[in-house]
Amino acid sequence: MRKVFISSISMQKVNAFKYDSGVYPENNPTAFPITISLENNCQPGDEVAFITIVTHSEGNLAVENYHKFCEQAGSICRGKGARAEFIELAVPARIEAASPRRLYKEIVAKLQDNDEIYADITYGFKYNPIVIFAALNNAYQVRENVDIEEICYGNLYNGSAEIKPEYFDVTSLFYLNSLSGLMGVEGMMGDGGNVLL
Repeated sequence: MRKVFISSISMQKVNAFKYDSGVYPENNPTAFPITISLENNCQPGDEVAFITIVTHSEGNLAVENYHKFCEQAGSICRGKGARAEFIELAVPARIEAASPRRLYKEIVAKLQDNDEIYADITYGFKYNPIVIFAALNNAYQVRENVDIEEICYGNLYNGSAEIKPEYFDVTSLFYLNSLSGLMGVEGMMGDGGNVLL
């Protein structure tokens, strides 16, 4: 079973913070919240894949941040005795109508049977979390033995003037969405399992 960590890289300067987390009270300071899930779920001998969305354009820091992320994530994997594979999904900064669909297809193409998936929806374009949820839903329903273990979000601001880094587990939203989809299909079914149109 492969452990897959999906995230987007910030296009702006990022700083390392110690995130408060009800799920992971013990974690190291990081500029890349997905590494909190990594350091708490990576075991010796694991095969780990990082599927990372990186925006390529003049004047943003995503590529530079991605290299820093690879260094940190690679260091955690080496320290845990795990093997790491880095898969970059390069996207342009110019958004078109087809951009979310292309990203969805790229993520789906990289997921495999038996994957154990962790995702972070902190950074990236506003449509990235929707695309990630849709790709995970596809893998959960179509692929064999796929587990959506965790979807998290790193929040730095809570409305006050000070920075209060928190790492939230929002996995329940994924399962609520999946359940709603199943209920919709059930509602379309008539007697004998025929679809009512």
